[in-house]
Amino acid sequence: MRIVIKKEACIGCEICVNTCPEVFLEWGLHMRAVFEVREPDRYGALVRQAVEDCPARAISLRENGASADGPGG
Repeated sequence: MRIVIKKEACIGCEICVNTCPEVFLEWGLHMRAVFEVREPDRYGALVRQAVEDCPARAISLRENGASADGPGG
């Protein structure tokens, strides 16, 4: 599972961090546009929730080569 973040679209609301800090705090440390979720079985549901809840639609997922964008994205 890879998270793709459009940094230019991110509004810094931190909903993703509040939903799954174990994953998104790590992203904040490195600010990469694409990064792997180290424990997708453990955090996958929370990451998907963060994608759905992102008001800027700045987060999308790539799972097994497919794209899983949030609503409207």
